[in-house]
Amino acid sequence: MPARRSLAALLALSFVVSMVSWVGCGGAASNAPAGGTAKKLRIAVIPKGTSHDFWYSVRAGVEKADAELDDVEVTWKGPVSEGDTSDQIKIIESFVADGYDGICLAPLDARALRQPVDAAIAENVPVLIFDSALEGDSGIVSYVATNNYRGGQVAAKRLAELLGGQGKVILMRYAINSQSTEEREQGFLDEIKNSPGIEILSADKYAGPDERGAIELSENLLANFGDQVNGIFCPNQSTASGMLTALRRDARGLAGKVKFVGFDAGDNIVDGLHKKEMQGAVLQDPVQMGYESVQTMVKHLRGEEVPKRIETREVLATDENVDDAEIQSLVHPESVD
Repeated sequence: MPARRSLAALLALSFVVSMVSWVGCGGAASNAPAGGTAKKLRIAVIPKGTSHDFWYSVRAGVEKADAELDDVEVTWKGPVSEGDTSDQIKIIESFVADGYDGICLAPLDARALRQPVDAAIAENVPVLIFDSALEGDSGIVSYVATNNYRGGQVAAKRLAELLGGQGKVILMRYAINSQSTEEREQGFLDEIKNSPGIEILSADKYAGPDERGAIELSENLLANFGDQVNGIFCPNQSTASGMLTALRRDARGLAGKVKFVGFDAGDNIVDGLHKKEMQGAVLQDPVQMGYESVQTMVKHLRGEEVPKRIETREVLATDENVDDAEIQSLVHPESVD
């Protein structure tokens, strides 16, 4: 009988040790016991929206990472409109309630998303931020994004070069509390000050989350300043595409006459570069952004140390280099089926 009790104790201890080795960070399986099946890590990726070309490209990177990773299941879900902050909050809450192992989030509003992110972290669901910063970086796994401030500086340098350091310009903004575009706008304004011969005609108007609003605001700005303006900067795809449409519609033939630099790609913007109606667009690498976000979250969940900040590149496309191989790889990144 003592021998049997000793054997039972040994088997119980062996079982405990095997379970400890199986359970990873937050209860996720990192290495399955011999002969067992690993528990899949479930990761949610929540973009700002799902209608702009930029987010299709981010999704391509997310799916590339998903295809390379064993025992990982990635779910992509975001608001249709980039203005629907309340819907994005509900999506976060639903993934937390469903017991996901981690969330990768591109916050629509740097302030409004802080509380739901904190609530997720309190429920032991780690959160990685990508594309656009959250107010404060406490508790987050990492921040994966373009250096947006530097991107704004690149745009300002290009516009100043086009204008020869002289002229009047418009900055049409995107949305309040969109951290990524606010950083681009600030980088542009700070850099353009290095050209004292350039005057800002307007820099306080916000187009909002969709291209329709951008077209409407662009037409209003051109009605007020079209006879004076020499250059324009718009900080994302919807504002740049909307402004290009308004310039083309203007009866004074402003498309191509006014020097115009935007941010991000999209069919309309690429067409504008080819037609020399735009002279610059600062491009990001959304595929890499999506890829790095998922890979970094998985490394964290598997107990690896990860950087607190991961920068993806920004590249200036112009009417002169738009057909170069490097630019084409960013203008037409791999698509999602």
